[in-house]
Amino acid sequence: MFAPTGVGSGKGQRQNLGIRRSSSTRELGEFRPLLRAKVFDQAKTLIAELKMSDARASRFETELVAHGDGAFYVPHIDTQTQAERDHIRILSGVYYFHRLPKGFLGGELRLFGFGGGFVDIEPTHNSLLVFPSWARHEVRPVSCPSGAFMDSRFAINCWVYRPRPGAAAAQSEPTKA
Repeated sequence: MFAPTGVGSGKGQRQNLGIRRSSSTRELGEFRPLLRAKVFDQAKTLIAELKMSDARASRFETELVAHGDGAFYVPHIDTQTQAERDHIRILSGVYYFHRLPKGFLGGELRLFGFGGGFVDIEPTHNSLLVFPSWARHEVRPVSCPSGAFMDSRFAINCWVYRPRPGAAAAQSEPTKA
């Protein structure tokens, strides 16, 4: 079910351990529609609070990621994807969960400020963090002393899309998970 996580999108996706080290799956089963409903319920409010204009939420994508010992993801933005020709990511969300007590150290999400500086956000169990998809961010290195998969830093990454300007405003659910 879990496989090494790649970078890039579509058929061009490939594993690059110098950029991203983790394992992931797109299979969320019954939890995907629940998470989608929760995020879409909040999308309009989040878009307003982030002062985003013309940001009609239209699509949703998810990825379950396990960050075990030595895992990380270098600084990046989430809008650089060719997976959707007619849509662009506008909101990125990370839902954190892990075994209690926590079996890993590190793994903070570092959000870089638009004018410089950064803030590190601890991956707190049962919490959801949402930010604009064009905000530069990274996953700081994870240490998992036991090496056990269940002690990993788990996150469900989710992305909300809007139609690209000039593209057909399809409101259907994407074919991928």
